[in-house]
Amino acid sequence: MLTLTGLCASASGAQQGAVPSAPSPLARAPIVAEPVLGRLRVFDNWAVACDNRLSCSAVSLNPEGMETPNRMLLLIQRGGGPAGAASLRVLLADQLRDRVELVIDGKRRARQKVNGDTIAFGGETALDLVRAMGSSYVFELRNRKRQVIGTPSLQGLPAALRYMDEQQGRIGSQAALAAIGDGPADMARPLPPEPALPETIPMLADGTPPVLTDQEQAATRRLAQCESGLESSQAPEIHALDATHALLLLPCDAGAYNLSAVPLVATGAPGNRQIGFAPFDHLPGFTGDASAPPLIMNARWNPTRGELSSFAKGRGLGDCGTAETYRWDGARFRLTEARSMPVCRGAWEWPVLFSLNAQEATGQP
Repeated sequence: MLTLTGLCASASGAQQGAVPSAPSPLARAPIVAEPVLGRLRVFDNWAVACDNRLSCSAVSLNPEGMETPNRMLLLIQRGGGPAGAASLRVLLADQLRDRVELVIDGKRRARQKVNGDTIAFGGETALDLVRAMGSSYVFELRNRKRQVIGTPSLQGLPAALRYMDEQQGRIGSQAALAAIGDGPADMARPLPPEPALPETIPMLADGTPPVLTDQEQAATRRLAQCESGLESSQAPEIHALDATHALLLLPCDAGAYNLSAVPLVATGAPGNRQIGFAPFDHLPGFTGDASAPPLIMNARWNPTRGELSSFAKGRGLGDCGTAETYRWDGARFRLTEARSMPVCRGAWEWPVLFSLNAQEATGQP
């Protein structure tokens, strides 16, 4: 299990409930099924995962023991279902303006002009490149002078590609990435049904957050009970969720590269609000014991999209940890995306373990 250093000492001793003692409307919120997250696997120098929609992604890692920051990643993705397409992206840590070549086992396989930090391939080109990488030993990205820009390891990629084929039901298919056979090209597991979200909750202008009374702020601090005592000197960050709910983010502890906050929800009329822990259908990754107060790491609230994000770094480079994004549905925060990277090996792009279709999550056509 990944140990995240520099994180908050967990809030402790608090009992799940509301303050003041009147029952919180959140306690009567309807129960929803907890999202089922995919499993991340590491094969040598590759990490791979498939999410709840059978979309799979694999990312290159630094070899074990290599401590220098990774300047280039390879990211392979494929959508689920019979029509799922493959893509290949070369992600650069620095901006590049040049014509580059993709060289696999000494043979140039593609040439492309790049102006930025991403080189992208899709369709049959991506499928051919991924298959070539999965059956080769050395990948090189070269500039127009044929100087090597980067050479991510291919060790473990064949196993990662076969895992993607297995999870998507493409073993033995003509369209498989690694386990190619004579089966039809559209052979794949059918897509599971989309998780249902209610209609989008109208959001209030975030420029005018509600103001808590001194009594309500004191109740908020008593409920959090962080071991560090940081909450006693900090005012909660407040955001309006809808006409009757407000999100409170109370700082809990500050580490070297993580700031934790206890998320709470205030309900009711000004001066008589009831305050309870924010309910989630899936707790943020560093909360730990389900009986403990939830903890949001490096919290970000996006009022335009109505999204609450948590990003827990395993170390300062940000190449490992957990990340979740939620939307408020009027009763609780619903998970819309979860990513994870359990090993600290230079990958700044993490595989997706859970996702909702953007149209489903926003309620937009």
